[in-house]
Amino acid sequence: MTEEIKSLVIDAASNNMTISAKNGSAKASLSLDLGQKQSQKMLPAIDFLLSQLELKPSDLNYTALTSGPGTFTGLRLAFSALKAISLAHNVPVYGIPSLDAYARPYSDFSGLVVSVIDAKKDQFFAAIYENGKALVEASDTTAEAVAEKLLGLINKQTDKKILLCGPDSKIFTDELKKINSNLKLVVYNSEPLPTESLFEIAEKMIEEKKEPLQDYDGPVYLRKSEAEIKLESEK
Repeated sequence: MTEEIKSLVIDAASNNMTISAKNGSAKASLSLDLGQKQSQKMLPAIDFLLSQLELKPSDLNYTALTSGPGTFTGLRLAFSALKAISLAHNVPVYGIPSLDAYARPYSDFSGLVVSVIDAKKDQFFAAIYENGKALVEASDTTAEAVAEKLLGLINKQTDKKILLCGPDSKIFTDELKKINSNLKLVVYNSEPLPTESLFEIAEKMIEEKKEPLQDYDGPVYLRKSEAEIKLESEK
C-alpha cells in the first residue's frame, strides 16, 4: 500500500483498550483502561486521535479491529464505532482475530508462542503458534488444558522455549508455572502496541484482496454472555 495511507484501528479485546490512527508516516495512539467509562470515552478518543493527525472519518482508507475473542462490551463498542464510520463514509472494516494480532510480533520466535486473554472464572482465551502459524486454534480453555497441549507439542524437546504474549500473559505464566515448573517460559515486561499488528495485518489483507467485514458480521466471542447463560437456565 502507499505511504500516505490513512487508517484507524482499535483493539478492544481486553480491559485495556488501544486506539491508533495514522496519516502516512504520522501516527497517534491512546490506551484506555477505564472500566465501564470506556463506553463514554471511545468516541471522544477517536475524534481526538483523528484531529491530531488532521483527519476526518471520510478521509480514511480503511479501519480495522480485533474481532474476538475478548471482552463482550469492548468488542461490541469497537464494532459499533467502526461500522458507523463504514456506513456513513463507505470505509471498509477489517476484522482480525485478537490472539493472532497479539502473536504477530513474535512470528520469528524460535519456539512456541502462546497468545492469551484472561476470560475470568479460571478460564482463558488462548491459541498456540509456531513460526507465525496457529498450531492450536483459539479456544475458551484452562491453563491445565494448554499445558497439556504444550507438552504434547514439545514432545522430547524439553529445552524448547515457550513465549507468552497478550494482555494477560503474566497472569497465565504464573498459572503455567504452578502446573509445570519445567516449562521453559518466556514473558516480556512490555509488548508492542497491538494496534501495530492491526495496521500490518489489515494492509496485507487489502493487498491480497481479502473481503472486509460485512454488515452482518459481528464479534467472535467463543463464550456465551451471562445474559444468554441465564436465559437458557430459565427455560
